[in-house]
Amino acid sequence: MWWLMLLVLAAPAAAQRPFCDFGQAVGGLRGAEQRLGAPGAGLLAGRAAAGEAAAALANAEAGFSRCQCPHLAELASEAARWAEIAAAHALAAEVSASIAQARFRAGLARQALERDGCR
Repeated sequence: MWWLMLLVLAAPAAAQRPFCDFGQAVGGLRGAEQRLGAPGAGLLAGRAAAGEAAAALANAEAGFSRCQCPHLAELASEAARWAEIAAAHALAAEVSASIAQARFRAGLARQALERDGCR
């Protein structure tokens, strides 16, 4: 049993990093893309959808970062910033335009995920 303790103490640093839930990050990205793709029924609904998508994209970014996928984390971060901007706009047209940008960037992240995986 003493060898087990030795093994735990001598484990590589990669095994000791925070938990990486790649599936949750991918699910957050897909969920955000769905929220951004749903047609908004006005200013308040658009802002609410953008806020929910921003939170999901921020979680996806954190998950991709923990999984050491910097390219995916960067793309998710860009989409999250646009979703946050959309949630803060006061005019429906501005919300719609920013949601379109966030949706485009989330789509780029999904395409990169499908094409390259985690890199």
